[in-house]
Amino acid sequence: MHGSSDTVYYTTPIAVIGSHEWVLQVYQQAVHGSRCTRYGWRRCGELRWRPGREWPTYDMNDGMYAGLPKRLGRHYGRHQAAIEKALGRVPPQAELFNAPNPFLSQQREDF
Repeated sequence: MHGSSDTVYYTTPIAVIGSHEWVLQVYQQAVHGSRCTRYGWRRCGELRWRPGREWPTYDMNDGMYAGLPKRLGRHYGRHQAAIEKALGRVPPQAELFNAPNPFLSQQREDF
């Protein structure tokens, strides 16, 4: 499913959709520095994973699902936090809650 020089940072657990198994990977190719995602699939019982672009109805111009099973959206949603962490994205709330609280470091005055 990936080239030998790709670095994989995260792989979702296998999702069974119909008679196929699916995973999503966060990876980085050796030729560029940004991290990307890709789907892989195989028929249940097969050993070899295939890239999502080999799915029979794959269509890169279908902006919503790219011709892949719609249930992959639910699979992505279940693992979204881990995927975004592996991509290096930090949710804005995390920055807010992890920031030091200036009010706690100052002595309080009673009015």
